[in-house]
Amino acid sequence: MSGFWDVIGRSESGPLVKEKEFDLQVARIARQMIAKYAIRYQPEHVIPADDGLADRVFQAGLDLFLELGVYCRDTGRRMKFTREEVNGALKQAPTAVTYGQGRDVAVMTARVVEDSRPPFCTLTPVGTPVAEERFVPLVQSYVQEPLAQTFSSAFSQTVHGRPIKSGTPQEVEAAIWNVIKLREAARAAGRPQIGIHNLISNAERTDAILAAMQPDFGVLPNDGLGIAAIAELKIDYERVKKVAFLRHSGHNKYGLYGPLMGGYAGGPEATAIVHVAYHFLGLLAFEAQWHCGFPLHIHYGCNTTRELLWLISITSQALSRNTHLPISVSPFAAAGPCTEMVVYELVAGSLAATVAGANLLLAAVARNRHPERASGMEARIGAEAGHLVARQGVTREQANEITKKILDEYETRLGEAPLGRRFDECYDLVSLQPTPAYLDLYEQCREKLRGFGLDYSLL
Repeated sequence: MSGFWDVIGRSESGPLVKEKEFDLQVARIARQMIAKYAIRYQPEHVIPADDGLADRVFQAGLDLFLELGVYCRDTGRRMKFTREEVNGALKQAPTAVTYGQGRDVAVMTARVVEDSRPPFCTLTPVGTPVAEERFVPLVQSYVQEPLAQTFSSAFSQTVHGRPIKSGTPQEVEAAIWNVIKLREAARAAGRPQIGIHNLISNAERTDAILAAMQPDFGVLPNDGLGIAAIAELKIDYERVKKVAFLRHSGHNKYGLYGPLMGGYAGGPEATAIVHVAYHFLGLLAFEAQWHCGFPLHIHYGCNTTRELLWLISITSQALSRNTHLPISVSPFAAAGPCTEMVVYELVAGSLAATVAGANLLLAAVARNRHPERASGMEARIGAEAGHLVARQGVTREQANEITKKILDEYETRLGEAPLGRRFDECYDLVSLQPTPAYLDLYEQCREKLRGFGLDYSLL
């Protein structure tokens, strides 16, 4: 297996290639793999139960990665790897990752298809913009959820009343403030030692992020950071600098991968192949201990469409059948909080991921674009669905029938999804509990979901 510095060396010595040419090669090679491995998306099989298809998607993703490699934007070079190097990385990859201290220790593990063990639930507003004065309450609404095993951050629009500008001293201040306020939210929720899987959303520059990685600010030894690849299959030094630090600090690190269906990756089959390939990038370039995918529809900005649910399911099956990697999926809903549509989208996304062997990172809603359109209630909805699927022993065939019924509730509205309510409209800011209206709406949706085959009495 290649060492980290050998991998980085390839960003300096690999073959030169123009970025546009690399982008076009992604599409070309993916099309070749679709034909070679006879991969076909079938709309009536939203949750496939075809082990052979899952294994072919895995092999296609591996072959694409071996032929294409990884593109480094800073040097304009392609980083190539051998099959032996990838297999070595897969063999040595962690099977479990531990977060938190004391009574809040939580261990994420690899899962298998139709696993009876519940998914590991990382709860987060996924960087939703929020006013500074509501940052702690919004984040607390996630960390206080009983099914939260780690949590993470929203994005504060200001810090000390000043806007955050990348590359400035204010960004360093914002990163430190971010960590302090996350731990404050954990204490307020009565969970002072719960793990934080991604410590900083208020900064993008590495110097600001690393300045905040201090115990005095509330960082625990096994908290961590997410490292996001660039679509498609690209890295830059700003991201890899975090790896250089994290591999010495002992903090956890995970890879974030967001292939765009409808972009260079192509349609659902090609994007599925590219999504699998990202996990090899994460192992070799990021030394990721676990992996989180959030494939997105380029037009709808969510992953709850029929095609994306298929993609989430088949790629999770491909990885859970052929590796021991702890993998996770982040459902992105088009609708906003306190709407029936967001309930159905999150249940569909959680169902597709959980039955396929993935863990859950919950959740992005309102296309993850609108300030304060997020709350811990959406994370609860997704986490409860994931736990229910495992406890009930839902099979892929059953999940497929349930998901098709759920899609009937929202599929035609994805282009005009309701924005929903702001955090301060769907939570009581004194008790920090969902409003009765939101709880009633959720119960009404659960009643319909019971009719589709989900037994909520098991929770």
